[in-house]
Amino acid sequence: MLRSEHVMAAVRRGKLLPHRLSPEDARALEVAGELCALYAGHLGGDRASLEGRLEALEEELGPRLDPRRGFRIVRALARLLEERAEWAPPTTADPYTVRTRIFELAAALPELPASEPDILGGPTREEVLARVAAETGVEDPAAVMYADRQSAQRLASFEETGPEWLLERYNTAQAQGVLYAAREMVVDLGRRADARLVFRYIKGLGLIYRLEPLEEGYRIILDGPLSLFGPTRKYGVRLARFLPGLLLTSPWRLSAAVEWRGREARLELDSRNCGLKSHHAGPRPEGDREEVLRPFARSWERCADTGGWELEESPGILSVPRRRAALVPDFTLHRPRTGERVHLEILGFWSERNLVERVDLIRAAESEGHRLLVAASERLGASREALERAVQGGVVPYKDRLQARAVLEALER
Repeated sequence: MLRSEHVMAAVRRGKLLPHRLSPEDARALEVAGELCALYAGHLGGDRASLEGRLEALEEELGPRLDPRRGFRIVRALARLLEERAEWAPPTTADPYTVRTRIFELAAALPELPASEPDILGGPTREEVLARVAAETGVEDPAAVMYADRQSAQRLASFEETGPEWLLERYNTAQAQGVLYAAREMVVDLGRRADARLVFRYIKGLGLIYRLEPLEEGYRIILDGPLSLFGPTRKYGVRLARFLPGLLLTSPWRLSAAVEWRGREARLELDSRNCGLKSHHAGPRPEGDREEVLRPFARSWERCADTGGWELEESPGILSVPRRRAALVPDFTLHRPRTGERVHLEILGFWSERNLVERVDLIRAAESEGHRLLVAASERLGASREALERAVQGGVVPYKDRLQARAVLEALER
C-alpha cells in the first residue's frame, strides 16, 4: 500500500484518473528493474545505507521517468518493494542495557574519560567500554549501543520480483490510494462474478456495506472513510485493500465518489478494460476479522449449555425481498429439536445509518419468516448513543469479543 504522499491522480471532466506507468515503457521497466536489483542485492545490508542509495536513485532515475514527479514515482516503487522486505536487528544483545551501563560508568567518573592514557592515570574511553564488555558479554559495546534504531536494522529477507510485476503493482496501488479519500463506492457485480469471493473480502475487512439484488447480480454500496466520524484512516486503508480482491473476479463495474484535493471527483473502473491486476492469488484471511469470528466460535464451543442451539457456517447471501435488500450473515444458529434457524451477522465497522438500516432489516426479515441477529462492536462504531438506540431495536452490543452467552440471551428474548 502506498502512503498518501505517493498517490498521484488527475481530474478531467469530473473523472479521477490515477497515475499509471506503462508496462511497455522501456524507461519505466529500466527504473523498476534497477530498484528490484537494489533490494535483491542488499541482503544483509543495513537500512541506513539502502535508504541513502534510494535517495540517490530518486535524483538519478526519477528525471528519466518524469521531470516534475519522477522522484515521487521512484519513492512509490520503492515503497511497494519495501512490503516484500523483512528487517531484523543486527544483534541479539539488548542495546538499551548496553547503552545504559556505558552512561552509568561514564557518569560516575570524576571527569570525562580521556581518549588516550595520560600521566595522571585517569580512565580512558576504551577502559570504560572494556568493563561494559566484561559485564554484559558483548564483544563491541560501542557498535551495539544504538542497534535498536531503525537505521541499524539489517535486510533479513526479500521476496524477489521482476520489473513487470512492480509496474502492475504500482498501477493498482495508485487506484487503491485514491480510495483513501472516498465518500462512497458502488460496485455492480455481474451474475457470473464470484460473489462469495467478493463478500469474503468485504466481511473479512469489516467494511460497511449495503446489498441490493439486481436482475443479474448484486449492487454493493460501500461506505467510504469520509462518510465516517471515527477511525477514518484505518477504514480508508481497509477500503483500498478491497480492490485487489475485486480484481480476482469479473464482470463488475465500480464507481467511487472521491474528494480529491478539495474537489469532488469520480473514479470509474470496469473489469473489462481497467487493465489492473491483483497481486493476490486468492482470498486471504484478514487478521482483524478473524480475531472477532474465531473467539466467538471458541466461546460457543466452551459454553456448557447452549439450550440445544448449534453453531453452523453462514448460508451465504440472505435476501430480504420486501426491503429489496440482502446481507451476508457470518453464522447460522440451528435448533434441531424445533427446527428453528437464526442468522447471525457480526458487524465490522459501522455507522449510525448502517445500524438504522440493520434494525429495519431485522424487522423486515422477521416479517418474511427469517430471524436475524446483528452484533456490533462498541469500539468500531460512530457513537455510543447510536448503538444504544440500535440495541433497543434488537442489535447485540459487545466490547472486544462477542461472547456466546450474549447471543444465547438474545435468542431467548
